[in-house]
Amino acid sequence: MKKTVIMMTAAMVSMTMLTACTNDGAGEVTNHETAEVRMTFSPYEVEPMTRAAVADYATRLDVWIYDGDTEVHAVHQQSTDEGFASLSVRLDKRKTYTVYAVAHKAAGAATLSNGVVSWPDDKVTHSFYYSQTFSPATTTTLNCLMERIVGNFRLEVTDKVPEGVARMTIDVGVSPTRWNVAGYGENAVSRVSSFTPAVGSSPTLSVFLIADGDEAESYDITVTAYDATDAVVQQRAFTEVPIKAGYRSTYRGEFFTEAVASMSFTVSDWIDYETVDF
Repeated sequence: MKKTVIMMTAAMVSMTMLTACTNDGAGEVTNHETAEVRMTFSPYEVEPMTRAAVADYATRLDVWIYDGDTEVHAVHQQSTDEGFASLSVRLDKRKTYTVYAVAHKAAGAATLSNGVVSWPDDKVTHSFYYSQTFSPATTTTLNCLMERIVGNFRLEVTDKVPEGVARMTIDVGVSPTRWNVAGYGENAVSRVSSFTPAVGSSPTLSVFLIADGDEAESYDITVTAYDATDAVVQQRAFTEVPIKAGYRSTYRGEFFTEAVASMSFTVSDWIDYETVDF
């Protein structure tokens, strides 16, 4: 079974006796050793292990380095930036740091405040997360795997969007929109995602939900098609849809055609996933 992750390799270089001067308070200036820390972010698939660009999975990368509760470095990159997914920082070898990183597809940079990662407008996209505590004095290489913190609900419509349909929505009910670095979602609110499908097309609609814990969480998800006056053209409810980080739950079938449907559901890996016909 495949599992797609993102690897962050941080190679500690220039570990020779580099001297820097800092003000440790009360006007006293002290000398201490520093080390240059270079971090390179790259994704791979475990089976087979083929490398690709981070931009294949995310359009933004946000990295924060903390000394205790104090932020000492923050880097916000876009896939269009030169040197995307690599950075170099100089850190004090006497100290211990924690690095936090998120890769995602939000419209803007993420923020980290009081241990909580937020995205613009609280919109959850395809997102990965990683954190690690390390000391530049003893650690020369970090092999860091960024894992998905979201599950995916995917609807594959097999019939055609009829004339008169102006938009479609996916209502997932209440779900988290922020990520606590302690390992769980926060700020659970009602979420409705809107789409504009082309008339005559067979659209695929997809939403991401922050998921934590070892077990899947069940959601009742409603998909609705509206006309230009916001009158309902068609609506379907999908009950007890399991959502789990790293897994994609796919429903496939005729959405606009009225028919009696029976369904069963299984969920497997995000890469080698099964679908439910309805």
